[in-house]
Amino acid sequence: MTFIRPKATAITKKYIQVNRPSTDFYLVFDLDYEYSALAWSFLNLPPPAWITKNPKNGHCHLAYALSAGVCTSSRARLAPLKYLAAIQSAYTQALKADRSYARLLTKNPLHEAWQTTWWTDEKYTLDYLADFVDLTGHPLKGKECHGLGRNCELFECVSNWAYKAIREYWSPNYQSKWQEAVLSHTEALNSQFVVPLPYSEVKSISKSIANFVIRNFSPERFRESQAVKGRKGGRISKGGGRPTKKADLLPIVMEL
Repeated sequence: MTFIRPKATAITKKYIQVNRPSTDFYLVFDLDYEYSALAWSFLNLPPPAWITKNPKNGHCHLAYALSAGVCTSSRARLAPLKYLAAIQSAYTQALKADRSYARLLTKNPLHEAWQTTWWTDEKYTLDYLADFVDLTGHPLKGKECHGLGRNCELFECVSNWAYKAIREYWSPNYQSKWQEAVLSHTEALNSQFVVPLPYSEVKSISKSIANFVIRNFSPERFRESQAVKGRKGGRISKGGGRPTKKADLLPIVMEL
């Protein structure tokens, strides 16, 4: 279980959460192999902010600092989140980092248990980091998704389902039943990932999608949309139904 503690207390712990619950300011990678401390240099990747090495086995955590935080909550814009997820996935592949790393806790660089090397104070933009890797095929899709790629995949799949499924739940006071249905569908898709997202993130994504669809796909709005389409169709057909022959279409074409 993760606890949010005051900074003065947190920095004394062996492991620490460097990112906020809803915003990523760092990209952290778990390198579970010997002599990994300089892997970034051998691969011509930019120098990280710091590296924390376990002196017993040589395994490392490597962290890049971002010039601007990227929102990862249910209120996040999908485009920046997908961009960050693609970069994270590509760097994970290049560094041969652990894809199952939960990215919540990292080795505290201020703790004496680790050998810490500070490489740079520079904070990188996403565009700069992207220049060093090939983003083709990233973030990964399907049940093999890890890291931020799971958030993107889950949000897109559930959203596409919800836009159509909402009509099956329209009835008096349907909101509660609809939210339960979206949560159930989100949990089912999340369980297919090799490393599923925590329930708290699943619930947040589910709630965001359910509420958005309720606001924007209500029965009233659907009927209004259908009426608008009907009026447009009536103006084109002049009330005579949809033309089926070229001779019927000719007067309309000439008028236009």
